[in-house]
Parts: sequence; structure tokens; C-alpha cells
Amino acid sequence: MFKIKSEIQFDTAHYLSGYKGKCSNIHGHRYRLIAKLKSETLHEDGQLRGMVDDFSNFKGALKEIEEIFDHKLVIENNDEGKALARKLEDLPNNFDIYFVNYRPTAEEMSRDIFNMLKAKGLSVCEVELFETPNNSCIYTED
Repeated sequence: MFKIKSEIQFDTAHYLSGYKGKCSNIHGHRYRLIAKLKSETLHEDGQLRGMVDDFSNFKGALKEIEEIFDHKLVIENNDEGKALARKLEDLPNNFDIYFVNYRPTAEEMSRDIFNMLKAKGLSVCEVELFETPNNSCIYTED
């Protein structure tokens, strides 16, 4: 089994709808994302001969994910999230909000990112998303 990995980092704020506790306020993290692709064999011919995939291809897909989340406020697309977004619209700042169909936890975000990579045709086998330097979630389909 061959595995290749690459990583990116991005700054994102999020709001955990319905959460009670220290993280109930809008807050942000410097996320670190490590993704892995796998293959039982290497390409046998053409541009990708001897490779699992082209690292530039892989990095391009990760860059697209970075652009989705970087410097955004991620909010769940529910009644509470929509009400918060309306309140923020009244402020002089121009908040860049990214709505998701889940509570934006490290667990849900790692699964979402895994599926984004998979939808791009990549042979993704693992996504690890660090919310802090010491706390991460690993998502696989195993």
C-alpha cells in the first residue's frame, strides 16, 4: 500500500449552535489539515507513471479547500445560524460567512473535507483536522 500526504493550514472562526460552555461564543482556530491518498499500485504509464497521484494535483485540491474555509465564519445552516448571520449583517464589518449543513465541529468538518476530496476523484483514505496544536479529529471510511 502506498500513501502520500500533504497539509495546509487556514484560519477560521465558527459558531457551535446550541452549545453551552466555554466555546459557546464565536471563536476561531488556526486549523491544520493533513490529508492522505492511498493506492495499492502506482500508475504504470503516462504523466503519473510511478506515482499515487501528482502532488501538484493534490495540493491544488487542498488549496481549494483552504479557500473555502480561510478567514470565514462557519455557521450551521439552521434557524439559529441564520438569525446570527442576520444580526451580523447589521454591523459595519463585512463578515464572510460560510454556511454548512452540520454543526461545524472538528469531527463534522473533517468528514466534510474528506468527502470534498473524494468528490474531486482523489483516492483519499484519511483526513486529520487539528483544531488546536494538541486536539484533532481523524476521519476515514474504514
